[in-house]
Amino acid sequence: MMSVQFQGFDDLANDLATMAAALDGGPAVNRALEAGAAPIEQKMLSNASTDPAIITGDLHDSIHTGRVRGGKRGKRITIGVHHSERGAYYANAVEFGHGGPAPAPPHPFIRSAYDTTVDEAYALIRESLRDALDRTT
Repeated sequence: MMSVQFQGFDDLANDLATMAAALDGGPAVNRALEAGAAPIEQKMLSNASTDPAIITGDLHDSIHTGRVRGGKRGKRITIGVHHSERGAYYANAVEFGHGGPAPAPPHPFIRSAYDTTVDEAYALIRESLRDALDRTT
């Protein structure tokens, strides 16, 4: 019978605990979410600016990234039109189109921004978290 000895598990457990503590809802997570939100916001702004029929600029001015907020399920960040803050109440009608006396087709600027930049956003989040973990070891 051959005996096997494992070494280093205590060090591994300590390293994992240190990394978890470094990311557990701290500023590194906030920075990672903000980094990931940036390309999506920029694409939304670009999408909302390409129409030559822009009249007021309210829609464009209402697009921004909110603050990182925490909750029972972790942290989150919002990107897009914040109706209560800037007043572009018609953003949904632009994104999805509308009927009525003067129907308008959809001009998606939110979903298309997300779809085209999601991979870049995830890469930025991963890179930011990896950098934060590298600083803890």
